[in-house]
Amino acid sequence: MVHFWRKAKDEIETSKTAPGVGASGDIAVIVDGKKLDNELVRLACMMARRARRRVHLVHIIEVPRTLPLKASLTQESENADKLLSEAIAIADEAGCEAIAEVVQTRDAGPAIVEEARDHACALIMLGLVRHPQKGTNSTLGKTIPYVLEHSPCRVWVVQDPMP
Repeated sequence: MVHFWRKAKDEIETSKTAPGVGASGDIAVIVDGKKLDNELVRLACMMARRARRRVHLVHIIEVPRTLPLKASLTQESENADKLLSEAIAIADEAGCEAIAEVVQTRDAGPAIVEEARDHACALIMLGLVRHPQKGTNSTLGKTIPYVLEHSPCRVWVVQDPMP
């Protein structure tokens, strides 16, 4: 446990800005259908509005290697539109400027990192839902470790509590 007995003047001054957001850069929120997506969007909007930044809502569609990368995946595209429409509605309700984007890729991790670079994001927000399995600990999968290792900016991984 860490105790802060006093805060330096610089710390107090910088704490007035939105957490996770530096002098420049928007916030990327990965919207992928988890039940905690709406909370992530609300949190990102609150921070972005305070820092006068935008929120980039990104949905990743992973295309199987058996299909061409530009394949038309109707069901996945409709799901992406639904999820991003809900996220845009939350952002509008919060009074936040938001941009939605669907990205088709082979692997989500590199696509998330590339989106953050392309939009000069200061923060990436990801949700993690743990699934209890018999006798094993939940894993982070391959996407979150990749983003944590290669991200050009800060990364927040928000975890849902165990059911």
